[in-house]
Amino acid sequence: MTDEAKQRMEAAAQLFDGAADELEKAAAHARRAAEHFRDGEVPRGGAHAWATRGHVLAAEKALDEQALEHRLRSRV
Repeated sequence: MTDEAKQRMEAAAQLFDGAADELEKAAAHARRAAEHFRDGEVPRGGAHAWATRGHVLAAEKALDEQALEHRLRSRV
């Protein structure tokens, strides 16, 4: 594997690590939102619900970036 290819692979790996981190944070916020809603704490539940969505969007953005990069390398 060339140095350039190794660099691309490392960049992809870091991107997926970042997406995984965002999704783990999203899961934690979703669980916290559920707790607050069960306790009738709607404002706090809503805040964590929006944080959940924000982390999911960040993960999607990272995955979209990888997909856009992959399209340039894929052959048919």
